[in-house]
Amino acid sequence: MLKRVLSVILLLTVFLTGCSANGSGSNASDKQGSGKPTTIKFWYPASDDLVITEVKKVVAKFEQENPTIKVELTTIPFKDYTQKLSIAYSGGIAPDVHGLGFGQLISTVDQNKYINMSKFIEADQWQGKDDIFPNILKAGQWNGGQYGLLMPEIRPMEWRKDFFKEAGLDTEKPPATLEELFDYAEKLKVVKDQKTVRAGIDLSVTNGEQAYLSLLLLLGKDIYDENGNPTFDSPESIQLVEKMVKLFKDGAVINSDGLDPNGTPFRNSLAAIGFSSSPSLAILQKGVGADKIGWSLPPKGPNGTRTSLMLGTFMTMSKSTKYADESWKFIKFWYDKDNLYNFSLVTGYVPPFKSVKDQYVKVAPENEVIFQAMEDARGYSPSKYWDVNVKYLRLALEQSYTGFKPVDQALKENAQKARDEIKTK
Repeated sequence: MLKRVLSVILLLTVFLTGCSANGSGSNASDKQGSGKPTTIKFWYPASDDLVITEVKKVVAKFEQENPTIKVELTTIPFKDYTQKLSIAYSGGIAPDVHGLGFGQLISTVDQNKYINMSKFIEADQWQGKDDIFPNILKAGQWNGGQYGLLMPEIRPMEWRKDFFKEAGLDTEKPPATLEELFDYAEKLKVVKDQKTVRAGIDLSVTNGEQAYLSLLLLLGKDIYDENGNPTFDSPESIQLVEKMVKLFKDGAVINSDGLDPNGTPFRNSLAAIGFSSSPSLAILQKGVGADKIGWSLPPKGPNGTRTSLMLGTFMTMSKSTKYADESWKFIKFWYDKDNLYNFSLVTGYVPPFKSVKDQYVKVAPENEVIFQAMEDARGYSPSKYWDVNVKYLRLALEQSYTGFKPVDQALKENAQKARDEIKTK
């Protein structure tokens, strides 16, 4: 009888020990009795050593200050990131915390994969929420919830002053209008033995939708409407792509891949003008010297529009995590004002906090352009059809550049394919 009672007590003890007293999803059974720290898995999209080094520093600092939590870091190039993350979610092995590209979050947030962080923000009365620029905070919201926190990167126009000087152009006067931009691109190209060795402007031929969108925004247009239906076959878009293709045929554009892990032509000193990400620009500055790089707002479109493309990396939490409290603690640490400010200084991301703007500009006065651009900056609009539109837009641009199809035919046919696919979803 005594043995039986002891057995029941033992079973009850095991059962109660295995239950979490925490409603956040933390699994206490993994933490009690073992003496080992909780391990959260963290995936981050990056291929640049500069960025990866800084990510590792943040992780190391967090672990030092939180010895009961270990962060298992995996970095993956953007080119492979979407597919690998999708496979991880499908296989039930999604990381607890992970980065997401701008388009990835807005096109998958309705798939019930990510945790709404609003409850953690409210429970902690997190002051960072009120310090973040409103449009940046809003970028990660969906149906009233906060599913991602953005580390923005703004894409104003940049140019190589040394290349302008070689071409006999004023190094302090970038193209002021869209038409002047195309004119400069022709003047700045360098051709040797009938081969372009340096482009006048950086426009990716493969996976080139971001450079295209930087120019399309200046026309006051977008690639799809509020319902997610494609608009990249508009007359304005067709005329724009025809001009881009002409630059390519004239040798002012180098054949390149927008997802090349080694960087864009501008970053690799193979183009004189670009709309590169601010992180890649930081890498270039360290390589050639900040004095050789000029930054400005984009040139004016026909209606005076100077809208900059805003993308970046969201931090978010998987809904399947067993360690929601620990995951939020890590994200909150990442978005500590001082931590993210130091990360931004090195990597070129923009600190999203109003309270550090003056400090950031003081360290590097050229960053004033970044904050000016943020006043009129746009990313992709939220749409579950983002991936459909981008897939067919990429194909249309590549067909146009390579001459596989005339520009108007390529854009119209692929826009129709996007519409047809959207109807089936």
